[in-house]
Amino acid sequence: MTGVIDDAVARLAALFAAARRPVILTGAGVSTESGIPDFRSPGGVWDRYAPGDLTWQQFIGGVEGRRRYWEVGRRVYPVIRDAKPNAAHIAVAT
Repeated sequence: MTGVIDDAVARLAALFAAARRPVILTGAGVSTESGIPDFRSPGGVWDRYAPGDLTWQQFIGGVEGRRRYWEVGRRVYPVIRDAKPNAAHIAVAT
């Protein structure tokens, strides 16, 4: 099985090497390894706020929507700012 996986990884690496603008889609788990909380887990953003309360329409619709947005920012942005890349980030970057 290892040979099959090695071949698949080699083919994938060749495709990425040949691509002009490769795209990698990941889940929230990539960033949670760096200490950035996801939105859905216990203690996440959606435990404190309803998803509908943080939409663009809410933000532009009034002071309360903007207040909620900036409140989330005050909690989350310092964590993001101080986060360090983990092994997954480094693998994607190389």
